[in-house]
Amino acid sequence: MENQSAREAQEALTAIASARSNAAQRLTSPWWYHPVLGLLAAVFVVTYTTGGTVAIIAVTVVYFLGLGVLMGAYKKKTGMWINGLTAGKASWWTLPLLVVMVGGMAGAYYFHAEKGLDWPAWVAGIVVFVAVNVFGRGFDVALRKQLREKL
Repeated sequence: MENQSAREAQEALTAIASARSNAAQRLTSPWWYHPVLGLLAAVFVVTYTTGGTVAIIAVTVVYFLGLGVLMGAYKKKTGMWINGLTAGKASWWTLPLLVVMVGGMAGAYYFHAEKGLDWPAWVAGIVVFVAVNVFGRGFDVALRKQLREKL
């Protein structure tokens, strides 16, 4: 009886490990996912820091609609959606991205509002675009590694 329970427990653990490995294999973002996300974020940063009220509202709507479309496309491709802020150790790739985005917006907004300069917003947009691509791909790798690790 004990051998059968131990064998069943081992089979269950093997099935869990296999399911986690399969999930990790499926969680590969399409090649276009991070560039599109980066473009959405960059346009949001530039417009938020230099645009008028109507432009900011329009771009905010487009930004959040774009995020919804990307989430749907990712879920359709992989069968699941993982929130970057609640993804365990992989979330450590999301937090610096948020700092870069908020810091870039704050700095660009300061230079625009106080100094009348628009070019810092464009620099912040480029930095955010690059950061989304670098940190997003790092997040993907970290998440897959995390899922493949033993319980």
